Amino acid sequence: MDLCCNQLRGSIPSELGSLSRLGFLSLQYNQLSGGIPPSLGNLGLLKRLTLSYNHLSGPIPTSLANIQQLQILDVQNNSLSGAIPTGMSLSSVYENYILI
Repeated sequence: MDLCCNQLRGSIPSELGSLSRLGFLSLQYNQLSGGIPPSLGNLGLLKRLTLSYNHLSGPIPTSLANIQQLQILDVQNNSLSGAIPTGMSLSSVYENYILI
């Protein structure tokens, strides 16, 4: 699902976590704020999650470590805090950007 560059505002809906067949979620270059919903950890088939260039804050939810298929997590240019959740199977880590 590509929702990039749509000037979306508000928080990321936790209901996105119920889209169990989602393979990629692209929300970059919007004006989203708040935290990353832990429910996104339910997206077991997700291979790419792109949340960069928003106004997100708080930690990266530990539930994202449950996504075994996840290859790319792009969270750069937000105001996230804390460590990368342990157990994430991503091989390369950059400042606020994780790439396999």
